[in-house]
Amino acid sequence: MTLCVTELNDREENENHFPIIYGIAVNVKTAEIYRASFQDRGPEEELRAARALTGGPMISIYDAKTEQLRIGPYSWMPFPHVDFWLQQDDKQILENLSTSPLAEPPHFVEHIRTTLMFIKKYPSPKNTLFPGNKALLYKKNEDGLWEKVSSPES
Repeated sequence: MTLCVTELNDREENENHFPIIYGIAVNVKTAEIYRASFQDRGPEEELRAARALTGGPMISIYDAKTEQLRIGPYSWMPFPHVDFWLQQDDKQILENLSTSPLAEPPHFVEHIRTTLMFIKKYPSPKNTLFPGNKALLYKKNEDGLWEKVSSPES
């Protein structure tokens, strides 16, 4: 499901609009809802970000029944002018690759640069990052850390 908060999650500062809360999380076992703040962004962050930046639609990668992340396989069209964007200063990246430049968190530009470098390095991810065209699977271990598990046979 998708939750759209719109104007209810808005605050104004110097005539600019910012979200009150940047994200929420839901404990799928207890249905508890709380403010999300992620130190660990999960496995394959660059791969998932590259998929989004190249126009991939929003999808759920978590399977609550198996308690696993299923990532891919993905492919994308070549990103236009990736070298050009990598040469731009922070202000240009923020103003041109953000939908809300004034409200972005401090790590936004660094995240976009890292994602662009990933796209440049892996222009055909299906061939290089998904052996046998299989998804990458991750499950949390006893310490709460994501570990790669065997890919499915499909």
